[in-house]
Amino acid sequence: MFPGRLASRCVSRTTAAIAASAPLFALLLAGCGDDSASAGSPAASTTPAPSFQVEASKAGMFVVSYRNAFPKLAQGRDDAAVAAVLNHSCSEIKAGKSEADTIATIMKAAKNGDTAATTEEATAVYQMSTLMC
Repeated sequence: MFPGRLASRCVSRTTAAIAASAPLFALLLAGCGDDSASAGSPAASTTPAPSFQVEASKAGMFVVSYRNAFPKLAQGRDDAAVAAVLNHSCSEIKAGKSEADTIATIMKAAKNGDTAATTEEATAVYQMSTLMC
């Protein structure tokens, strides 16, 4: 298999995982009420603390989907650190930041050691975040 085809298959697989998760998010969000518990404190990162905390039930759904869709970005991170990615993106969305600025923030928040999120991965997180914020 050629490297270009392998990359294409990986992108296609990631996109398919995200697409398969979207209806699940919509169904789960429809049944979610307001529980005022926070998603937990974010782990230490280079990005400032988010100003918005997503409901614990929504953050939990995000964590599961994020771990499945982006295993390299989630590897070695606890649930609070993964939920912090959602909280950062929701903070930006609620503040009225542009999609491009929010995606740039997601790329910083999603970085895991030497593993950086691609623009496509950050865009997928942005799209999931718009459903959950």
